[in-house]
Amino acid sequence: MLLKLLRYLFGYVRVEVYGFAPERLMNLLIKDEVVIWDVTETENGYCFYIGRKNLLNIKPYLQKTNMKLKVKSRIGLPYFFRRNRRRATFGIGCMIFIVLIYTLSLFVWEVKVTGEDHIVAEEMIKHIEKNYIPLGTLKSNVDCSTLEASLRKDFEDISWISCELKGTGLTVHLEEGLQPETKEKEDVTGDVVAVKNAKITRMITRQGTPVAKVNDKVKKGDILISGTIYIYDDNNEVMETNYIAADGDVYGKTSYKYSDYVDINYYEKEYSEESVKHITLFFMDYCLTPYMPKVSSEKYDTYTQLHKLRLFQNFYLPIGYKMITRKPYTLKSAVRSEDEATDMLNERLNKKIKEFQENGLEIIENGVTIEKVDDRMEAKGKITIVEPIGKLRKKQ
Repeated sequence: MLLKLLRYLFGYVRVEVYGFAPERLMNLLIKDEVVIWDVTETENGYCFYIGRKNLLNIKPYLQKTNMKLKVKSRIGLPYFFRRNRRRATFGIGCMIFIVLIYTLSLFVWEVKVTGEDHIVAEEMIKHIEKNYIPLGTLKSNVDCSTLEASLRKDFEDISWISCELKGTGLTVHLEEGLQPETKEKEDVTGDVVAVKNAKITRMITRQGTPVAKVNDKVKKGDILISGTIYIYDDNNEVMETNYIAADGDVYGKTSYKYSDYVDINYYEKEYSEESVKHITLFFMDYCLTPYMPKVSSEKYDTYTQLHKLRLFQNFYLPIGYKMITRKPYTLKSAVRSEDEATDMLNERLNKKIKEFQENGLEIIENGVTIEKVDDRMEAKGKITIVEPIGKLRKKQ
């Protein structure tokens, strides 16, 4: 393989020799150790391959044996450049393109998140690009382990996360759920305190001294379970004081104010059947719009589809185009009934209650009422829930 590569780099030719004494020519070449290969016999002589430099030195042998030589083909890099010397600009362009592609391959040009719905994934991608890995970051500066630890701190609902760097793309694989419980280090001490104002409904103390009890009303920051343990002697005097990390589950009743409204008189968009499209080219942060057609209305919605160049599965480049669609519309006055407005408010309220329940909170009272105020329907009131209110506050 190496021999073939060297022959191609230095160049070689296939020739045919014919004339008076072909055997004598071959004997002279062998005697003087002139390298030839793939020799085949023809009607008038022989065909074989010979190196480009040896071809220049074979003329005395031809004259001595009264032989003639005919070049069949020229192979190798020197002949390639000679044939394409008028296309030097094309070759230089290819070299520049190769260097450009290699340079772009050293950076991160795409961030993807898997394991989440589209909306959550988009939010996380924006968070990563803004705070950790902006597009165009050198891949050598990306530490996947550090990024994983940072994202776990920023998103507490993440139970498992893995970052993978392939090609020019960074892929974040994650799962949402409860994080596994971690044991506090033995040298950590502190109290369990209230994280919000509440009335205690249930309390379980695993470690420490209870300070509050069920039905007590507590404020944010109040100590619920103390991490200070006093050891008394027979005279009921403090003999020793120990400090530990208090542990326990404290649930309290809290209230959330809820407010929402829906206008009865409103404006709705009436879209035109015709839409205007144009293409914008981009390279990194630079954009070029060759032609932008006019829109028939001053009011329109814009929809953008991004198409980024990708050479292979994970080899993204900061080059591509945007397909931009502008859809004109006019505002039309409309009126919804009180029942329709009430249904919309109930749907939003039920969605909020569902969010509470998905987070493991218990709804014990829904005090939200809906009534008409002026030209709109309003939903106001309090939602009473039972939720965990205790959190360990470490001692300094």
